[in-house]
This record gives sequence, C-alpha cells and structure tokens, in this order.
Amino acid sequence: MTARADVAEASGATAGATGRRSAIAAGVGRYGLLLVALPGVVVVVLAIIGPWIAPHPLGASVAPPFEPPSDDHLFGTDRLGRDLWSQALHGGRRLLIVPLLAAIATVFVGGAVGMIAGYLRGRIDALILATLDLLLVLPGVLVLLVLATGWGAGPLVIVIAMVLTGSPFLARLARTATREVSQAPFVQVSVTQGDGTFTILRRDVLPNVLGPLLADSGMRFLGALYLVAALSLLGFGPQTPETDWGVMIRENAEGAGLNIWGLALPAMMIALLSIAVNVVLQTVSDRFAR
Repeated sequence: MTARADVAEASGATAGATGRRSAIAAGVGRYGLLLVALPGVVVVVLAIIGPWIAPHPLGASVAPPFEPPSDDHLFGTDRLGRDLWSQALHGGRRLLIVPLLAAIATVFVGGAVGMIAGYLRGRIDALILATLDLLLVLPGVLVLLVLATGWGAGPLVIVIAMVLTGSPFLARLARTATREVSQAPFVQVSVTQGDGTFTILRRDVLPNVLGPLLADSGMRFLGALYLVAALSLLGFGPQTPETDWGVMIRENAEGAGLNIWGLALPAMMIALLSIAVNVVLQTVSDRFAR
C-alpha cells in the first residue's frame, strides 16, 4: 500500500509539474505573440490617425531632395524634398483600408459560395466546382493589371480582382468544412424539424466553418496588401501629391544611396503591418476554433 501511495503521489506531482510547465509555456507564448504584434499594432494605429498627426501637409516640399535624417526631419526627405515621416503617415491609410475591404469581400463571397456548394451538393455543387476550377488558374497580378489598365487602379477594381482570384480557395475550404458539418446530428435534427436552408447555414454551419475561414483570411489580406503595393510600384497607384508606402518605394529608389530611409521606412511599415494583421487574425481564428 505504501509503495502504491508513493507511486500515486509521484504521478500527481509529475502531472502538476507538467500542468505548471504547460501554463508557463502558454503564458510565454501569449506574451511572445504580443511582443511580435505590438510594433505592427502601432503601425496600424499610425496608418489610421497618421494624416491628422503628420508634422507637414501632404506633398509639401520642406528641404532639399534626399536630405539625410536631422533634428528637423526625423527620416530625412524624399526626391521632391518632402518630409519622409509626414509622407509615411499620410500614405498608410490606403494600404490598410483597401486590402482589408478586399479580404472581407473575399471571405464573404468565398465562404458563402463554398457553404452553398457543400450543403446543397448535386448539380449545383458540380457547377460551382467547375467555375472555381476556371478561376483558380487566373494569376492575381495579371487579373489586377488587366482591370487596372481598363478601369484604373481604384479600390473597387482591387476588391474585384481579389474576389475573383482569392475566393475560389476559400470556397473550396468552406465547401469541405460544410460537407463535414452537414453530417453532424444537430444539423440533421434541424433538417427534420423543417428549418430552411438559409437558417441551417447561418445558425448551424457558419459557426463551425468560420474558424478555418478566418485562419485563411490573414493570407487573403496579405495577398491584397502585396497586390496594392505592387500596383503602386508599377505606377498604377496614387499620383503626386497623393501617396502610399508602395509609391514611396518606387519614387525614392533612385536616391537610396543618398537617403536609404526613403526605401527602408515604407518597407518596414509594410512588413510590420503584415505581421500584426496576420497574428491578430490567427488569434481570432483560434478562439473561434475553440
């Protein structure tokens, strides 16, 4: 009896130690994610309120071109003698709002199409799958360039291009998850009770599909962000005096040897914004999954 008691006590102590280590690891993980996302969250806030706190008006020339950092200009000036920090504060909002709208539209359309295909099945499912297969082969950059050449590189064009090229991936994801959920007993109970298709999809299926959709939405946002930046780099972005971080990189590439911050500052802003949004969306999707 004593030996068994000792073994049980040792097992309890081991389990307690393991639990404490797991709790510590979880805490460290949460703080680690916070430290990773915090600079990006600051960038998001600056992108939103930047035009209101910029020290100089948008497009105002305040010093000679490509002046290095100084007390008057934190990161120096760009090719037109504009304060780089002010330009960065003015240029972040578009690179935040447009990709966010594109990601939301892509998740909504892709999720809705995939849920309908996965739940209804049959000929509707086959037709939707055939359409998705056609859209999957479309390169996102090529579609965006074609639309931008014909209609301009406005926010609506970017959203349409992202929906066309991004929603097929999300639709397939939602379709697979819906087919699994639709076999669950609680869904079958709703069917036998005579609940409508829309009610079942909204009440029973959507909460179980939303986690995977949100997990992939971070990639959709990053894809839209890089497409917007690519348009700016190719000359389809805002025209002077309007700007964004992609435009800043394109305009100041020629003066990188004189003031590297013309490239480094907007590139750093884009990188931190990408990291922050991805971490936040991954955290939200994990909560939905649980």
